[in-house]
Amino acid sequence: MTELEAAAGPVAGPTQVLPGDIAKLQVEQSPAVGPVVADREHYTLYFTTRDGTAPTCLEPECTLVWPPLLAAGGQIEAPALDRKLLGTVKRPDGLEQVTLAGKPLYRYVDDEQAGDATGHGVDDRWFAIAPDGSKASR
Repeated sequence: MTELEAAAGPVAGPTQVLPGDIAKLQVEQSPAVGPVVADREHYTLYFTTRDGTAPTCLEPECTLVWPPLLAAGGQIEAPALDRKLLGTVKRPDGLEQVTLAGKPLYRYVDDEQAGDATGHGVDDRWFAIAPDGSKASR
C-alpha cells in the first residue's frame, strides 16, 4: 500500500467517494412522495429520525443498506437548494457526510432506479427528504 492509499483511508458503503469528489444534489419529482432531494445519479436521498445532528447509521449492517452520502472536503454543489441548509458532519471514520437542514443524508440500497422512493417510511423512521429538509410528502 502506498502512502497516498493509506492516507485516503477506507470508504464506507458501496458508493465510493474519491479524493476531490464533490457531492452533487438536485431536486427531483418522485411519483410516490413529490419533490425530493436526489444525488448526482438521480437517486432519492433519505434521513432517519434516529439521527440528531450526528449520524447513527455507522455499523456495516446499517451502512450497507443505507449508504451515507459523502462529500470529500465538504464540497457540495446544489444550485437548486438553499445554501444555508447544506452542510456536512464528520463521521467517526473521518469522512464527511452531507447534511440538509442538519440531517445526515443516505441512499437506500433497494431503490433500483432513479426516482424510486422505496425507502420512504421504512421502519417508520427512514424518510425521503424534501428540498426544505422536511419529510417528503405530496
